[in-house]
Amino acid sequence: METVRIHRPPSCCITLPCELRSAREACRRVRDFLAETGLPTPEQEAWELALAEAVNNAVLYATPVGRSQPVRIDMTVGESSVEARVTDHTPGFDWPEQAELPEAEIESGRGVFLMQQLTDESAYLRSRRENCLVLRRARTGASPPPPPSSIPGLQKDLAEARHTLDLMTEELASSYESLSTMFRFSAELHTDGVSDEFVRRWLDHLISITEADWYILRLAGRDGQDLKTAAASLPGHGGEALSLRSAKGSVEIRSATRRVDVWFDAQAPLQAGDPLAEFGPDSCGFAHPLFVNDSLVGVLAVGRRSGAHQFEAGQLSVIQTFADFLGIQIRNRQFQQEQVQSRLLTRELEIASTIQRSLLPEQLPVVPHFSLAGFYRSARQVGGDYYDALPTGDGSVLLVVADVMGKGLPAALFALMFRSLVRARSDLAPRPGEFMTWLNRNLFRELDRADMFITAQLVFVDHHHGEILVASAGHHPLLVAREGEVHEVVTSGAPLGVMKDEPYQTAHCAWRRGGRTLMFTDGLVEAHNPAGERLGYDPVKSALLAGAQAGESSEDLQRRLVSLLLDFEQDKLPFDDTAFIIIADKT
Repeated sequence: METVRIHRPPSCCITLPCELRSAREACRRVRDFLAETGLPTPEQEAWELALAEAVNNAVLYATPVGRSQPVRIDMTVGESSVEARVTDHTPGFDWPEQAELPEAEIESGRGVFLMQQLTDESAYLRSRRENCLVLRRARTGASPPPPPSSIPGLQKDLAEARHTLDLMTEELASSYESLSTMFRFSAELHTDGVSDEFVRRWLDHLISITEADWYILRLAGRDGQDLKTAAASLPGHGGEALSLRSAKGSVEIRSATRRVDVWFDAQAPLQAGDPLAEFGPDSCGFAHPLFVNDSLVGVLAVGRRSGAHQFEAGQLSVIQTFADFLGIQIRNRQFQQEQVQSRLLTRELEIASTIQRSLLPEQLPVVPHFSLAGFYRSARQVGGDYYDALPTGDGSVLLVVADVMGKGLPAALFALMFRSLVRARSDLAPRPGEFMTWLNRNLFRELDRADMFITAQLVFVDHHHGEILVASAGHHPLLVAREGEVHEVVTSGAPLGVMKDEPYQTAHCAWRRGGRTLMFTDGLVEAHNPAGERLGYDPVKSALLAGAQAGESSEDLQRRLVSLLLDFEQDKLPFDDTAFIIIADKT
């Protein structure tokens, strides 16, 4: 800020940066100049208040380019009048000949009214590059000294009037400071978005305009159990996250849990071990909680170093208003990020579901003397159940069902891995036990590392020898309906991924004409209805036997079982993934 004084008549020129903090200082310097010229105190106060309005308007309404240009005050004190010229770089406006006092609920227009009331003449000169506000006020003549008895009372009244004007000026300036900060913050917010760098830059600006020395912003974690450092005025400060379940002596924790501002100063010092003490144990300031829709967003602590005075009311208002507005923007950013992540996850699951379904056979192969039908349903978008049918080229076929522990994307990934291995060694199809042993050996490391397992069943339908060969890894028994009964073909063996060197055996079952065979995952027999009851084996066996006795095809029997499943669930969401294969004799 540069001041140039030229005498004859007394005058001064003050140029100041386009910012409110400099505006207040410039008005005080003008008053000091007027006092040096001998202008009476009431006239000094009137000019200080009028200029405060003029300069604040010049700062608040400056154009983006104008913010980089200085505001200029020219004061001339003549024998009969005082003239002020304030040069600004705003878009300008039409100066009213006589301003009216706005209604109480209207915020704008008071400044123009106040300036006209405090001066005798006023004019506003607009141009393309800059504008100039001209204010004139006549000097009052010397008045006779008051009676001795009234001097103390007059001095008291003047002191009270000056104090009131000081408070009004401070409150007005702080309100303008808050509004200006919010407007500029909002303008940059729409351009840059709420990035971490954006938050730090504006917090740095906040402590500058409020004359603070430091700040630290901590945000609540997703689980709402701790506060993690998001930004600090001094690099490296902040330390570890603060748990909301402990650290009861911390100012920030008390502010968050009590939902109030918590102050600290010489009378209420920071406790030993309080994280804020790293900014200086004798600091003064306060912690302000940020809440949006009753949800904790974080805590902003702002302070001054040892020996400094507490924040004034106007500065406190700026910090609180800005902090609350910042909290809303941070919560909006978090909400937007959550939406983006949710959409990305949904899209990824859609892609995974499409890929998984493309891995299931579109049609089961046609083989001599019997027909095949399959069914698959996942409890989520993607699941861990899998079925497949691999013809061997000689009229025989290998049937596979598997159930990966768990649901969702991890289970689907292991189902894909299992499918790849099965198709890589189709030469082992006639020996299901040996095949299962090989699968376990090759899957064990990955399953063990992920703490997961797979139950599986391999069924080789041998067309030439008229028999079924079965190997199972912790899976449900194979159900065979023939001759009016349902038989369970049980083979022992731990699930894949449980025991590295587990040997798997092959069970043999003779094929009978008219038979119906069902291999399935536990989503079928463990389906739940709204009452929480399980479907169980008996209804499934009864449906299988009824289909066999009626001579139903594999497709008809599939529809019977699906109807049984859906009728039992009564529109209840599936409890688990479900897959099954039906083998029906054609003869």
